Amino acid sequence: MTDAPTDRDAEVDRLRSRIATLEADHRRAFDQAQREADALFAQYQLSQLVAFGGSPGQLAEAVTIELVRLAGAEVGAIWLGEVGRPELVLLAKTGHLDGEIPDVVANLDEGRRLAAGHVNLRAVVLGDEPPAALLVFQVPSERGLDEEGLRVAQLARHELAVAFAGARLRETLDRERRELGDIVDGATDAILQVDGERRVLRVNPAAARILGVEAAAAVGRTCDDLLGCGAVGAHAPDACPLAEVVASGQAIAYRETSVRSAGGAPISVAGGYSRAPAEAGGPLRATAILRDITAVRALEQLRESFVATVSHELRTPLALVRGYAETILHFELGDGQQRDYVERIHQLSARLGSLVDQILDVTHLDADPLILERAPVAFGALVARLRGDLALSGQDGRLEAAVPPNLPPVELDAGRIGRVLENLVGNALKYAPDPSPVIIGAAIEGRDLIVTVDDEGIGVPEAERDLVTEPFHRAWNVRESRVPGTGLGLYICRRLVEAHGGRLWLADRPDGGPGTRVAFTIPLEAPHRATEQVKPPSSEAVGV
Repeated sequence: MTDAPTDRDAEVDRLRSRIATLEADHRRAFDQAQREADALFAQYQLSQLVAFGGSPGQLAEAVTIELVRLAGAEVGAIWLGEVGRPELVLLAKTGHLDGEIPDVVANLDEGRRLAAGHVNLRAVVLGDEPPAALLVFQVPSERGLDEEGLRVAQLARHELAVAFAGARLRETLDRERRELGDIVDGATDAILQVDGERRVLRVNPAAARILGVEAAAAVGRTCDDLLGCGAVGAHAPDACPLAEVVASGQAIAYRETSVRSAGGAPISVAGGYSRAPAEAGGPLRATAILRDITAVRALEQLRESFVATVSHELRTPLALVRGYAETILHFELGDGQQRDYVERIHQLSARLGSLVDQILDVTHLDADPLILERAPVAFGALVARLRGDLALSGQDGRLEAAVPPNLPPVELDAGRIGRVLENLVGNALKYAPDPSPVIIGAAIEGRDLIVTVDDEGIGVPEAERDLVTEPFHRAWNVRESRVPGTGLGLYICRRLVEAHGGRLWLADRPDGGPGTRVAFTIPLEAPHRATEQVKPPSSEAVGV
């Protein structure tokens, strides 16, 4: 006998079916809630990445990792474009994508075709406008991509595109800021910026070097205090160009003034001044760009000295030569008087020739490599040769030599150093009273030969001893003596001595008597025994 299902059993089956249905509904609701929570968390994660603020590469790496997780992909890669350029550059990838993945794709369409050519790749475009990003996923073989995760990625595509555009812009601004900083810091002109109260906000290394201050110590000081306004040669504090542009807003293209150097001496500068456009209620900024024109002023003074000296030294002998020649041509002179005039013309022409030679020597020293023919030379032989030259003019009796007989030979160019001795002794004879002696001394000190030339002349003031070795400069007492000269002899001597590796200077006589001692050194051994070239120093080195 078969047992028929009872009403109770049917009710149990219905209950079980109802429970199963409810459990399925609850599971679907839970899964849906979980997906919504994951989507919210993914959106939160993506929002954090958008606010990340890193470089495009850092942002691309973080976005790729998050989107690969969100889409349930195996690996992924992201390319990013730039405004104005169609191509996209690979910035980040996770793992290894199947197939050949280029570092650059020509455009978005090529990127899409790249993904479409592989059955397990899928492309997602983040933004249609440059700089658009292209994201490529590798689809897992056992399952597809999480479409809900892809939907979240698609929803955030605009924000991600904006984030990449911002990252590109920040990268560009940072690069331009670094480049501008490098330009300012590397500029040879002094650059300083002040606020509306003319307190220094920033100085570049060139300004700190010229003014003799640390950049950090300069910040906060007023420009009057830092630049030395009111000092000798500078503008008055109430005539400050920076104050003028702060008040008026009008730029000053060029103005010359002076600033205070590290040692307190004035430095001639030419500057441009401008004020940055200020927003309403924003801080004022004014900038000064100053160029040291001390060398330019020195060149101008040198040119003026050259013109004045050469004009005077040429005009006087030429006038005399012309006068003597016209006298010979137009007057009947006796043989003795005519010979006397011819001798004077000869002397004056020799003086003109010497002037031209000196000018040419200076030109060659400043423009061409100086050729030195070094060889071992006995210094006593140079003195003897000079004495023989002076015998022709009858001045050898005034020359006294204090040269030890046992001096070792010196590696030097005999012609060049002979020219130095000739100039120094010639100066001493010219500026010292007629019967007074001129003494040449020599001694060995260490690895150098020290040569001295002492005279009992009018001397050179201590304040001008460094200046008289510069071209065309003559001491004030020498100019007042009316003794003719060009101011080139000591400069030529200094350059020839420096070419040998020595130095030349002026000092008082050791016995305290009137006159001047000129001394120079020559190394006993030259670095090269053969012919050598010594290039002329820069204009800064020669004081031009």
